[in-house]
Amino acid sequence: MLDQQTKTQLKDKFQQLKPQLKQQFSGLTDEDLQSGQSDPDQLVQTISQKTGQPSTQIEQQLKTLVQSS
Repeated sequence: MLDQQTKTQLKDKFQQLKPQLKQQFSGLTDEDLQSGQSDPDQLVQTISQKTGQPSTQIEQQLKTLVQSS
């Protein structure tokens, strides 16, 4: 589960990060991202289902992405 700080930053920077999310996690649709915008934990679950990657790995990638932006 994402920590509160990462969730807040992800929500605040979501529009800026959206193209990077689509690039990093191919197969995500605009619908997937739309639902994930309001619920970052749901976004992690969706990415995990679509990519087969473990949630912990996705959470770390999202945290890195948020911190680098």
